[in-house]
Amino acid sequence: MKEQWGRIVAIVSLVAIALGGFNDTMDAVDKIYDFSLSQLTDIPSQNKLDKIYIRASSNTLEENFGAPIYIKKSYSGEVIQYYRDDRFILSTISKDDAIAAYLVFPSSSFNPETSASSGGDDLLSTPFEHQEGVSDIKASVSRSVTYYIEENSTGEFSNLYSSVAGYTEIDDILDDKKRTLLSSLTDKQILGDDDISAEVSAIRKNLMPNFYGYSNLGLSSLEEAILTKSEYALINK
Repeated sequence: MKEQWGRIVAIVSLVAIALGGFNDTMDAVDKIYDFSLSQLTDIPSQNKLDKIYIRASSNTLEENFGAPIYIKKSYSGEVIQYYRDDRFILSTISKDDAIAAYLVFPSSSFNPETSASSGGDDLLSTPFEHQEGVSDIKASVSRSVTYYIEENSTGEFSNLYSSVAGYTEIDDILDDKKRTLLSSLTDKQILGDDDISAEVSAIRKNLMPNFYGYSNLGLSSLEEAILTKSEYALINK
């Protein structure tokens, strides 16, 4: 497939050169190159993510992604904005015109750069237990959204902000074992039982992250930035 795309790009480029003026031709070739690059590699998507970081100007979001495709307000009044790329969905919270937190929900075919996270390059391919420095966890099991999210105090920029990783059931279904583990944890939390170490340990051993992010806010703010099943379906329709 990649070889075929390469031939198509080469042929169209030659035709454009033969038929058009130099400036128009170069513009056409640039557009063809950008399009083919986006079809064949993760580079354009990763380049967008590389420009997003904590305390960057919130204007950076619209410059790279255009207008948000979905906006909502949390119960505490924070505005959560969602942006869509062909390979991921980005949710963000800004404070004082700067990015304060963001989460990346990659597609199954996209392998984003996660070396700055607490889990390093293997963050999305290994269980949660491979990450160190857990400072907080949140979980929920419901018809609208089922997730586990944790905040970690390690990572390349841990002196500036926290690393976040989580699992949410949006485009796949949890098996019975993992759902039971999550339900056991949330049941204890609802009952106010503080002794949840065994439940958290079991979840971290059996579950792998499918989203990640960075934050200067607590997990309570980020919980509402996690995509629900209906939001995910709406954004991807």
